[in-house]
Amino acid sequence: MSRQRQDQDQQRSPRLHQPEQPPRRPAWMLDPPPPRRTAGDRIAAALLALPGAAALRRRWQVWQGRRRLYQRFPNTMKVAGFVVSFAVALGLVMAVYVLQSSLVSS
Repeated sequence: MSRQRQDQDQQRSPRLHQPEQPPRRPAWMLDPPPPRRTAGDRIAAALLALPGAAALRRRWQVWQGRRRLYQRFPNTMKVAGFVVSFAVALGLVMAVYVLQSSLVSS
């Protein structure tokens, strides 16, 4: 009984790639050329060859992985951002007002 079921399952679901069939992909996809070394790759390799570059890179990666201030104190940073943006907008409005009044008076 289970043998019949296996045969039926094999007949229902075709295999993705039949060994006797040639692949449908072009040759450049089957055997791609090696990646080119760009100028950025060469510069990065030259910089990493400098003494102390590996330690500096590790320190940079640790620093990038830290928890940012806005992640530790999200609500405080939202309030601070609102206050800073209000101060900048107020400063711009006052600057425009001063410039306009000095142009009108002269």
